[in-house]
Amino acid sequence: MEHLRGENQSSLEMVEKLRNEIISIRSGRDDKFLECQKLLMEEELKNKSLSEEVVKLKELVQEEHPRNYEDQSGKKQKRKTPESARVTTRSMIKRSRLSEDLVETDMVSPDISKHHKAKEPLLVSQPQCCRTTYDGSSSSASCTFQALGKHLLGMKLSTNNKGKRACIVASHPTTGLSFSLTFINNPNGEESELLYKPASLGTFQRVAPEWMREVIKFSTSMCPIFFERVSRVIKLNC
Repeated sequence: MEHLRGENQSSLEMVEKLRNEIISIRSGRDDKFLECQKLLMEEELKNKSLSEEVVKLKELVQEEHPRNYEDQSGKKQKRKTPESARVTTRSMIKRSRLSEDLVETDMVSPDISKHHKAKEPLLVSQPQCCRTTYDGSSSSASCTFQALGKHLLGMKLSTNNKGKRACIVASHPTTGLSFSLTFINNPNGEESELLYKPASLGTFQRVAPEWMREVIKFSTSMCPIFFERVSRVIKLNC
């Protein structure tokens, strides 16, 4: 009888021990479930925040660079949104019609008839001061257009038209930054483009963004954004 009581007591203790283990396992599982649920909620909040940010960025890009345009038939077409607003070879190509050269215009000189003007665009001679070359062969101190460019952009502008295409050379004397912008006319009436080539990064050699180190091409309508970002780099590092 005493032996049976001992076995019964041992069985009760074992049952109690197993019960405590089950409670411990269940409690740990509940804690883990709550933790996973908390992580899931945090992840959902992050995804929601990112989605809202993406929507805002898309709206901003659409406001700055509308991608919808109508062709001659009146049917709307869509252009692909660039991967970023950075000045890159892909993101800055946007097409529409421009003339082959900056100096090619529909303006007519006094000694040319209006009948001639109606037929084709005319080449208007540049002022001598605006023909300043990059090697400094002509002084640009008296050139109103170059002085205006220097005032607006904070950079010295000159022309280098040795080739067949018009080329503008921009330089920042304080930092030694210099680059050229060559005009490229596109066929089929599409918007002209600018070919950017860095000549010297000057004191920005270590801090210049990647796009400033590469040869890139972008549409003429992107000029304001391009010079805005160049000015931003100069201001941040001067």
